[in-house]
Amino acid sequence: MQQAIQHEVNRFSQKLGGPAQPKSKISLSLPAALQDKAACPGLQISRSNPQQAPWGRVSYSLNCKGQPSWQSRATAQVQVWLPIVVTSRALQRDEVLNAGMLKLELTELRQSRLDPELQLEPLVGMRTKRRFSAGQPVSRHLLEAQLLVRKGEQVIIQVKATDFAASTTGVALEDGVLQQRIKVRNSSSGTELEAEVVAENTVQTLFRKD
Repeated sequence: MQQAIQHEVNRFSQKLGGPAQPKSKISLSLPAALQDKAACPGLQISRSNPQQAPWGRVSYSLNCKGQPSWQSRATAQVQVWLPIVVTSRALQRDEVLNAGMLKLELTELRQSRLDPELQLEPLVGMRTKRRFSAGQPVSRHLLEAQLLVRKGEQVIIQVKATDFAASTTGVALEDGVLQQRIKVRNSSSGTELEAEVVAENTVQTLFRKD
């Protein structure tokens, strides 16, 4: 059971983008009746909700298909620590996150914290929807993407090719957040095109020869 639980913990950690072998502690609670059961080399170990993270208090079903066959239950208290994103200082609502506001800190996970963030980069540029205290874990649902381009406003259109780069002005036809592709209109030619938002009021498109 120790090996099976540890394997599941490792798999979930990697699924979240964490280490292959995170810091963990597994405490098993086995019913006394198991002492009277025959050894089972092909023991099947399962839990009712395998999609749920395997930490906290977890219940397992034990099923032996051998001769004689038997069934039982067991519980485990599973503690897992992962380096998750927390705030490096107190944050106010509507602040735009930069790398200096965030840090990774080894933290014990709880079942109530189902969406820990393990990478800083995807959160940079997002805006806080509420206040955060210093050292508080950052969850994606408490953030929102910051609009860098607004519909109807003037934008700089950067055009890049393998051998040259140029820029012109245009008008945004859609709102846009970082790395989103939106429609813009070239002010000089009136041509509509798709471009990627790369900065505030700035989009970028690649020049292609037809």
